[in-house]
Amino acid sequence: MKRVLKAITSIMEAARRHRPYDYYSPHMQPLPSAIVEYFPHMEKRKSFSWVPHKAMVDKRFKNVGWLNWDESHLLYNYGLRYSHKKLLEIGCWVGWSTVVFGLSKIKVTVVDPVLDGMPQGEACRDSLSRAGLLESIRLVPGCFPAAVQGLVAKGERWSMFFIDGDHEGDAPLRDAQQCHKIAEPDSIILLHDACQANTCEALAWLERQSWQCGVHYTSQLIGVAWRGSMQPLTHIPDPKVHWKKMIAEHWPWVAQFRSLGSLGTEVRRDSC
Repeated sequence: MKRVLKAITSIMEAARRHRPYDYYSPHMQPLPSAIVEYFPHMEKRKSFSWVPHKAMVDKRFKNVGWLNWDESHLLYNYGLRYSHKKLLEIGCWVGWSTVVFGLSKIKVTVVDPVLDGMPQGEACRDSLSRAGLLESIRLVPGCFPAAVQGLVAKGERWSMFFIDGDHEGDAPLRDAQQCHKIAEPDSIILLHDACQANTCEALAWLERQSWQCGVHYTSQLIGVAWRGSMQPLTHIPDPKVHWKKMIAEHWPWVAQFRSLGSLGTEVRRDSC
């Protein structure tokens, strides 16, 4: 009987350890909790990756995840740090990341073909309106870079970029190359989904162009390239995750880049 109880306890403990949860890095400024009210179709589910953090999706478009709670806090704090700068966001889907940046007061231009009458683009506009941000964020329907060529021709440049558009093939590389061309001398480029080998190829290309590069250890991993006076934030990865082992087993292409943070002793687990 004791052995049976011990086995049951072990199974329950294993289930508890693998139950998805929310986490965000200690010492980050908290993302306003009211953001969830701007996305009435949001739901949480288990992670899309090997990291046991909850993923967030729109119930109408369940196959595409957003930034999770940890990544949302991280990008919100980037926006706060550089709120006096201009951000070009490549890919918005239903607008979660756009609202995250908008709440930080950074000046946002977002380009995405879904903004040209697609349901996801209308969902983005609805959430921006609920957040009171629709008039302060510039929405550019179309594909990058063609859709912003008119702005570039007028001399517009950006100091921060968030690449989270087309994830297929060499699309992340092409986006990174175009951002390199229109970036201010002091700039940061953030690339979501650095867990993908092709996103790391884009980051490696930027490194060869003399950008400094590293990776934030989050559920989907966020690549960062920076130059000049702008510097990356320090993010403490979830200490409950065995990051080195996970990267070695599942994402070996990430190991070429430094980790932009160190494991801490304080753990912050939240639920929005």
